Amino acid sequence: MYIEKRYIRRIAKVFEELSAPVRLLDAAGACVVPEEGQGLAIPATLQTPGINHPAGDQLLRALDMNPPMYLATPLVAQGAEDLLKLTDAMLMSLFKSSLSVSGYSDVYRRTLKQELSGAELIARATEHQIPLEMLRTVLLFQLDHTDKASAYSILGELLPLCETDVLVEINRHTVALVKDMEGVDGLEELTQYALAVRETLMEEALQKALIGIGDMKHTFAQLGESYAEAKRAVDVGFLFDPDESIFVFNRLMLERFLVNTPREESLHYHSLLFNRKTAKLFNEEMLQTIDMFFRKDLNLSDTARQLFIHRNTLVYRLDKVQRLTGLDLRRFSDAVTFQILYKLKKCGQEKPTEIL
Repeated sequence: MYIEKRYIRRIAKVFEELSAPVRLLDAAGACVVPEEGQGLAIPATLQTPGINHPAGDQLLRALDMNPPMYLATPLVAQGAEDLLKLTDAMLMSLFKSSLSVSGYSDVYRRTLKQELSGAELIARATEHQIPLEMLRTVLLFQLDHTDKASAYSILGELLPLCETDVLVEINRHTVALVKDMEGVDGLEELTQYALAVRETLMEEALQKALIGIGDMKHTFAQLGESYAEAKRAVDVGFLFDPDESIFVFNRLMLERFLVNTPREESLHYHSLLFNRKTAKLFNEEMLQTIDMFFRKDLNLSDTARQLFIHRNTLVYRLDKVQRLTGLDLRRFSDAVTFQILYKLKKCGQEKPTEIL
C-alpha cells in the first residue's frame, strides 16, 4: 500500500509521543515509519490481523489490510499489548477517513453476509487485491465459552492458516474461515482439517466448538452462499445430532429436507411408529442398538463387536423390532423408513433458528 509523505509524517509525529518505540512495517518487513527505522523479518505464520504475536524480542500485529502492514514494538515495553491495540485502531481510523481504505476483513465480512454485490463488490475486492476467481470454502466456528478472549483471538493464535486463507470475525463467539482449496483434496480432507482444529481447541484452549462447512465456490461473490450453507449446516446438523460437532452442508440433504416438513405432519408420521404401544420396545438400549447398527452400515458382526454383545443377541433385538412393527431393519428400505420416521421427531420440535 502506498502512503503519501504527508501521512507518513503525520503518523511519525504520533509515534514520537508514544511511551515506547513503535514501527510501521510493509509486507516485506521494511520500515515505513519512522523512515530511518530498521526493518524486520516477518514470520510466515503472522497472517491474522488484529492479534498480537510475539516474535523474538518483538511484539508484532498485522493491520487489517492487503497487502499487509505490521506494527512492531519491543516485547519488554511496558503495556506493549495495549500500545499495539491502540496504535492499530488509530492507524485504521486514519486510513479509513483520510485514505478511504476500508478494512480488508470488513470486505470479507460484508461479502459473507451478502451486503456487497455487483460493482461495489468488485471495487472493494480490487482495492484489497482479493482474487475474484479462486476455489474457496467457508468454515464456520462457533465457540460457547469466550469470557476471557474472543473466538477470533483464540482461533487466530491456534489455526494453521495458508497465506491465502482469511479469518473473519463475525461476533465474539463466531468466526468464519475462508479457506483456499488449492491443494486440498475435497471435503474429506477439509473435514479432517476441521477435526484437527477441534482437537487443538480442546487441548490448547479447553474450548469446544461447533463447526459448519459450506460448499466450495469458484468466485468471490459466491462466498456468501458458502457462508449461509455453513450456518445452515450447524443449525440443522446440531438439531438432528447434538452429540456431533462438525457438520458438512452437502452431507445433510435428508435432514435439510425433513426440517422443512410442517410440524403437524412431522409429529403425525413419527407417531405411526413411535407411540404408546411401542414405547416399551424402543427403550434407550434398543435405540442405541439400532443407531449403532445404522452407523455400521447394517453389518451385524461389526455392530455386535462395537456394542460388546453376542451376535445372536443383536439378531434377537432386530427380530423383536420386526415382529412388533413389521420393519426388518436388515433390509435397506425398512432401515430408511425407520430412520426417516425417527428423525421426524426432531422436526416436530422447535425449528432451528439463526445462530448469528
